[in-house]
Amino acid sequence: MNTRFNTLESKNILIFSLITVAIIYLIGNIVNQEEFFITEDKYMTDVFYIIIPIIIIILGVILVLRYGVRGNHSIAWILFTLTFVCWSIGENTYNYDYDYDIENISTLTSDIFYIIGYPLFFAFTIFYLIPRKQIISKNIIIISGLISLLIVIPTLYFTFDIENEKLDGLTIFLYAIYPILDALIIIPSIIATILFFRGKVNLLWTMVLLGTILWVVADTSYLIFSVDDSYYPGHPLDMLFNFAYILWAFGAYSHIKLYKKSESNFT
Repeated sequence: MNTRFNTLESKNILIFSLITVAIIYLIGNIVNQEEFFITEDKYMTDVFYIIIPIIIIILGVILVLRYGVRGNHSIAWILFTLTFVCWSIGENTYNYDYDYDIENISTLTSDIFYIIGYPLFFAFTIFYLIPRKQIISKNIIIISGLISLLIVIPTLYFTFDIENEKLDGLTIFLYAIYPILDALIIIPSIIATILFFRGKVNLLWTMVLLGTILWVVADTSYLIFSVDDSYYPGHPLDMLFNFAYILWAFGAYSHIKLYKKSESNFT
C-alpha cells in the first residue's frame, strides 16, 4: 500500500516547521543569543533539540504500541524509538565547551549516547528494508556503498590530517568515529532513495531517509567548523540537524496515518 504526501495541510505543516526553525536560527544569530542564554549551557535555538526529539519518541512509541513486538516492521519501530531516546539524551547532555577527559566519564556522556544511536538507527533501516530485499539488487548495494565511501574517505582524511596541537588522541578518535558511523547509516538510506525513484517505496518513508542524508551533511560540517574553532551556539549548520529531525518526525507521523488507513480498510 502506498501513501503520498498529498494533503495540503500536511505540506503546509512541514513547510511551516522548516521555516520556523530557519527564522529562529536567523534571529538567534542576529541578536547574538549567547548573551541571552536560557540556562548555563542552553540557548534559544537549543529548544528545538529538546522538543523535536521528544515528539519523535512519542510518535515512535505510538507506532510500537500499534504494531506490537513481532515482525520486521515492529522491530524496526522499536529500534527507531530507541535511537531517538539515545540521541535525545545526547542532545540534552551536550556541552558547547566540551573538554574530553577519559578519566571523567561525564565529559563523554553525550558522545556515548550519540554513538549508541547510530547502530540502532542502522538496524532500524535494515529491518524496514528486509521485506523489500527481493527488489534490492547487488548493483544498488554496490552503488550505495561507493557513494558512502566517497563521503567518508575525504572526511576521514581531513580528520587525520589535522595539524592542531590542542587536539588529543581521544578527541581525534571521536572526530573520526562519526564519519564512519555516518557511512554506516547512509548506505541503506541511499538504497531506499534509489527505490523511491523507481517507485518501489512511498514518499513519506523516503522523508525519513532524506533526513539521514541531511544528518550526515550536518555531521561533516560540524567536524569542519569544530576543528576550525568557528562553531558556536546557534550556528546555521545546526538547522540541518533540526531539519533532519523534522523529516524523521513527519516520516513517523505518516506511518501512523498509514496504519489508521490500513485499519479502516478492514472495518
